[in-house]
Amino acid sequence: MGRIIDYNELWKLTVRRRFSSVTPEENAGVVWDKRAEYYDRSVSDNQKNALSDVALLDLRPDDTVLDMGSGTGRLAVPIAEKVSLVTAVDPSARMLMYLRENMIEAGLFNCRYVQKRWEDVCLKRDMEPHDVVISAFSMGFYDAAWALDKLHRASKREVYVFWFAKKRHDEDLLQYISESAGKKYVEKPHFPDYVCLLNILHDMGIYADVKIQEYEWKNSFMSVEDAVAKAILNRRITHSEKEYAYEYYRENLKPDYENRLVLKTRIRQALIRWNPDEQDYISTYV
Repeated sequence: MGRIIDYNELWKLTVRRRFSSVTPEENAGVVWDKRAEYYDRSVSDNQKNALSDVALLDLRPDDTVLDMGSGTGRLAVPIAEKVSLVTAVDPSARMLMYLRENMIEAGLFNCRYVQKRWEDVCLKRDMEPHDVVISAFSMGFYDAAWALDKLHRASKREVYVFWFAKKRHDEDLLQYISESAGKKYVEKPHFPDYVCLLNILHDMGIYADVKIQEYEWKNSFMSVEDAVAKAILNRRITHSEKEYAYEYYRENLKPDYENRLVLKTRIRQALIRWNPDEQDYISTYV
């Protein structure tokens, strides 16, 4: 019996419908450069969560680890403390600049930096297979099967993919804006959650394990204006919606440390894991 649902085509359909934070005409590296400062601040705010994530990984002292979409090093830095080499791949020069600074601050010098989109990385030319390959909330590709296949081929022992389990960080903000404007809230099309990725992997002949975690995510801001500016920069709201966003942040931001204002959200994430040697899958992308 053939497949009733082609989950990779379902993924593609959803991606075509969603509002992208990076348009095809834009340089992805430049777009993410503008967001690097906020992302680095988020890394600092959520160090406890990062350490919990790293504790779930099978890491060994002699391991080489590839972090695809490393950002400013939320996972790469604590991983580098446990392994021999980390290769950080990210299209943003500014993200990698913060990552270098964070590695140096931690006294770590075992990280290699590759400023490229995952689409532009040639595994045979740019890097050798790594023992462990990680993608943490970096599966923002049109063709998920292609991206998963490339992660699979890049790994010698373990692949880990962190992805959303339904609710995202800013859903409460978007719902507040809709209701304040007198509209029924309709969730905007986004990437499907982890269940779709699991089914894509299953269709590929990869039978992955999954672990669901619930945790508190913090975002800190210098002011209400700073919070609204970040929401606009990330294209989660428009300029016409910013007055509602001001109201939301005035109601929900709480004073915390260093005179900052903090927004706390409880969310769930999925950790998908598989060992390439234990699968029936043979790549058709090579």
